[in-house]
Amino acid sequence: MHIPADHPALSWRRAGLMALTGAGTGLMCPVALGAAADAALRALQDLAPGARLPQPGAALLGERARLMGLRRGGLVSANGTCRVLRARDGALAVSLSRAEDFAALPALCEDDAVTGWDSLAAALPGRSVAEVLAQARLLGLPVSPVAAPPGAGAAVPVPVGAPRARRAPRVLDLTALWAGPLAASLLGMCGALVVKLEDAARPDGARFGHAGFYALLNQGKQVVTAAFGTAAGRAVVHREIAAADIVLTSCRPRALAQLGIDPDAEAARGAVFVCITGHPDGTAAFGDDAAAAGLNALMHAHWGAPYFAGDAIADPLTGMQAALSAWSAWLAGGGARIDLSLSGCVARHIAADRDVSPARTRAWQAMAAADTAPLYELRAVPAC
Repeated sequence: MHIPADHPALSWRRAGLMALTGAGTGLMCPVALGAAADAALRALQDLAPGARLPQPGAALLGERARLMGLRRGGLVSANGTCRVLRARDGALAVSLSRAEDFAALPALCEDDAVTGWDSLAAALPGRSVAEVLAQARLLGLPVSPVAAPPGAGAAVPVPVGAPRARRAPRVLDLTALWAGPLAASLLGMCGALVVKLEDAARPDGARFGHAGFYALLNQGKQVVTAAFGTAAGRAVVHREIAAADIVLTSCRPRALAQLGIDPDAEAARGAVFVCITGHPDGTAAFGDDAAAAGLNALMHAHWGAPYFAGDAIADPLTGMQAALSAWSAWLAGGGARIDLSLSGCVARHIAADRDVSPARTRAWQAMAAADTAPLYELRAVPAC
């Protein structure tokens, strides 16, 4: 069960993300992400009156950090797997959390001597941001530019139609790690029956991380395992999809095609099909590097360095938005494909916060230091 707002473990001060994920650099995030999270879960609660959702939504932004005792680390992510590094003409957020990520470093830099963080930091200043990004995309490495906040992107589509009867929908969770499993968990709290379907050859990577965090996001789900690489396994995948009212997936578009899954066809039959990707173009990203093109750049503008703000902040933000969008679309009659990306969700929240001036941030910082800031953030930001 997600930690309720009045649990004694929640001892943050009235200072928003700075306290939610530990003092770290001691510098506040310049965007009202806590208020945006609050608004998303309030909206979901309104649509599912009987749900026992964790409130406030801002509590979910630091949930992993509280559970694992993580602290913000300046130019290193709270969990240590992502770092901001200098390239020849800019900065990049590079995530290396898997053995295969480190194995790909020689190809990324075209240098066999690059095998770890130190050699990568030494090699990148000789390469341009564009060169590194192009190579990272080919290799499937989660690398993002630290750049000015991108545009807000397209609004999340939610169809308007006659509300369906409030029966419990069946949700198929084809996601991994944080954003998708959180969305499925929240839908389960709204009353949905959630089935988690995993590839026997490549199960959810979160299983091999912190056991308590994996359990937090996945308890209460029915778990089905199949060998996706076999005809029998693909038959299980198609059977579970056909039975689902809502499908959540974090598979890349090519992986969906290899499995013979057509999101548009599933939407046409009446399902709500939610595709969660790292970036809008479907390329890979994790929660920390996905937020870099926006939040890290704003932290640089406000505080002089591209510090990380929060713990993989794009993941819980996207998870809450995915749950809200999926439940809204299902109540409206279904038949919707919803595309969400980690970086796009952060961009929409930045665009929704009209005042991200350094003057406002300095005022927040002074109130945070005096412990007089309003709860989470100074002003409300509506859910996207």
